[in-house]
Amino acid sequence: MKKRRFSRRFVVILAVYAVSVLCLWLLYHNVVFSNIRQNALESIDLVKNRLLSELDNEFSHMNLVSSVLAGSIYVQEFLAEKDVSIYYEKAGAVSEIIRKTAYANITADSIITVTVDGSIYRFTGSISSSAVSTIYREIISNGMSSYSIVELDGTDFFCLIAPVYSRGLAEVAPVGHIVMLSNLARVRRTVMESQMDSGIDAAVISGDSIIFSSNPMLDGRDISELERLYGGVTVMQVSGSNLYAAAAITNEAMYFGERLFITVSAVLLVLLLITVGLLYRTLSARMVRPMLENADKMQMGLLKTQIKAHFVVNTIVCIESLAKQGENEKAAAAAGNLAGLLVKLHESNDEVNIIEVMENLNRYIEIMNIRNNDKFEVIFDIDDRLSEYRMPENILQPLVENALTHGLGNKETDCLLTVTGKAEDGCVVFEVSDNGKGMTPETIRAMQDMIDDADEWDYSEYSISGVALVNIQKRIKALYGGVYGLSLNGTLNEGVTFIVRLPMVEDV
Repeated sequence: MKKRRFSRRFVVILAVYAVSVLCLWLLYHNVVFSNIRQNALESIDLVKNRLLSELDNEFSHMNLVSSVLAGSIYVQEFLAEKDVSIYYEKAGAVSEIIRKTAYANITADSIITVTVDGSIYRFTGSISSSAVSTIYREIISNGMSSYSIVELDGTDFFCLIAPVYSRGLAEVAPVGHIVMLSNLARVRRTVMESQMDSGIDAAVISGDSIIFSSNPMLDGRDISELERLYGGVTVMQVSGSNLYAAAAITNEAMYFGERLFITVSAVLLVLLLITVGLLYRTLSARMVRPMLENADKMQMGLLKTQIKAHFVVNTIVCIESLAKQGENEKAAAAAGNLAGLLVKLHESNDEVNIIEVMENLNRYIEIMNIRNNDKFEVIFDIDDRLSEYRMPENILQPLVENALTHGLGNKETDCLLTVTGKAEDGCVVFEVSDNGKGMTPETIRAMQDMIDDADEWDYSEYSISGVALVNIQKRIKALYGGVYGLSLNGTLNEGVTFIVRLPMVEDV
């Protein structure tokens, strides 16, 4: 009857706890995902704006220079001149204007002029005659100021065509055009430099095609590929042109934080379910029945669980916080160490190899260090001969927890924990020392008296609780008796040392 009553209570408590944790997880999940996506969108906006700024700057300078040249009376007269000899004389004056005006503002690869009758004059650059013919056809077909992308002599250029009108004349037809060419390779370098964020690609788009991108595989492809291949895309038109600046974040970068959060949560959930199942099995099979049949065996079972629930919950919250902050390596390390602790928690009732105990203890210390910004310095000094012996699990972990939490908890620097193990007088002797706040001699004596009277401590059916140090002493005495057990010494403001004496149980 009592066992069934205990089982029902356990199931109800577990159900309430599971629902509460699920609600908290869903709330935190929504907050984390919202922040992750917002940060991703802000990142691609930043890349897009950097690229847009560079392109706007390039085009505004080209437009400024073309306006200055188109407004010059010397340039107007040069393009309107019909006499060939005078035409070439005036070209020298225009060349000087270009030298003083253009070179101070832009680094255009080519500046040429085209008259209405098709006469071409190259002031800078070395494009071929066939390239010049391509430009002339562009002028004939367009006939107005515009930006475009043209391929000349196998090279892509930004092309600005600006009409020039004679001052004071009534006709609307221009006397010629100024053509400015800027090599796309330079702008491509700008795109590459704008890609400062990992997982984000920048691109320049004309019409429905990607002219070039920081990801060469996108060059020449349709813009629909951006939506298909990327998790988030933002696009904006370059002022005064038919070009668009785009930034796109890869699915891996967009959803990495979310996937890591879900993966860690799933792993922890599975481990938690396994732990709860093992815990229930242990409680029902090894604690409740012995509690009803044999009080000593019940107490022995109760002393198995030394890793507290608040430690597991706080560690999970710490992992979630690290994942949110992008501290993925620390989050993974904490999750791995916690997983190791949980798996070992109820793995066996028997003793385990001392080296394995040290490894598990080190996992616990690493978690505590991650949670406390690596403020603890830890020294392990374990005699190699101890690898031949076994000991019970969870004897040293509560002592380390006490040292880190109480002994060193209020210190910010110089936090030293020392764990030593040696073979001495036919025993295995461990010492866990800290250089924390310590204790007065009176407190030390009182705690030692409490430990020595461990056999007098008992538990009721409804209140399974106790003191960690007493639990350790009771467990050692129940297993081995005799001279084995726990003692301590220390000094105020100098720290406390716990000493554990165990028999030398060979690992066969």
